[in-house]
Amino acid sequence: MRSIDSEIEKGNFKRVYLLFGNEHYLLARGREKLLAALGVKDKTDMNYSCLDQNSFSVDALIADSDTLPFFAERRVILVMNSGFFKGNKKDKDRLVKYIADIPQTTVIVFVDQEVDKRDRLYKAVSKNGTAEEYKLPQEKELIGWIGGRLKEAGLSMKRDAWDEFYLRTGSSMDLMDQEFEKLAAYCMNKKLIEKKDVEDICANASETIVFALTDAIAARDATRVFNVYQDMLRQNEPAPVIFSLIERQFMQLLQLKRMGGAGASSDLKKKVTGVKNDWALGKLERSAQRFSEAELMHLLSAAAEYEEGYKRSRINDHLAVELLITEAIKKPRPE
Repeated sequence: MRSIDSEIEKGNFKRVYLLFGNEHYLLARGREKLLAALGVKDKTDMNYSCLDQNSFSVDALIADSDTLPFFAERRVILVMNSGFFKGNKKDKDRLVKYIADIPQTTVIVFVDQEVDKRDRLYKAVSKNGTAEEYKLPQEKELIGWIGGRLKEAGLSMKRDAWDEFYLRTGSSMDLMDQEFEKLAAYCMNKKLIEKKDVEDICANASETIVFALTDAIAARDATRVFNVYQDMLRQNEPAPVIFSLIERQFMQLLQLKRMGGAGASSDLKKKVTGVKNDWALGKLERSAQRFSEAELMHLLSAAAEYEEGYKRSRINDHLAVELLITEAIKKPRPE
């Protein structure tokens, strides 16, 4: 249970909160749950005010905070994206000092995406109130969340369908929520979600389709490679983005190749490569087996050369992608 959930349950509120993190879905729901618990039912309530990055100043915040609530237990102030939790700002020291002197009749709720935990304002809020970070949950927690949604909708999902769904949407709970709603509506009559349904309905993000490209490259299947590449172009994916995704996967393959011999754990492999999904990790490991370490180093060297070429306008970006994938599908070179 989060600290904020416990405080809401007990009705034991602090005078200052900081909600932060890169998981927008959870962050937004945490904010609304806290505001509701604090008694904010109507955003036009005279005892509630919201300051954003355009209207926020330390003077405005202190003036609101020092105003007594009107026929209510407390005044609630929401501060959205102040930008004060990272770097130096005018009046920051004054705000840090004020955090310890917030009136008993006021609760200030800061919501920021970018926060430096070494920052003095962060430390002041942590000392005098509650700071809660909202990050993307692990896959098993997301399985439980989607499992609950499936149960509510009277649906079930095959394991390979979940793997595909997670691969396509697992970078954001907002995206998972949006794509699940579409998928549930599409499969409502048959009650079972299969992999093909996910492929037909859910967004095929560029980070997902590049797995298919890597598969085809590892198999040295030129026709499939260029078909997938054309699919990416038809989705209006910029050539530099495609180039970057391919280059990143070559680096991940090299990292996995090197860690495989060292007997690294799956958790360490995911941490080093940035891969979140066990299924995706397995897919990359199988591709890595089809390249030698020398080949991958050669491809990364070629990628650096072609990248410099298009950035210095010696070749265009589409040609750079095509040269890289042509180099990648050549017959394996000896060690």
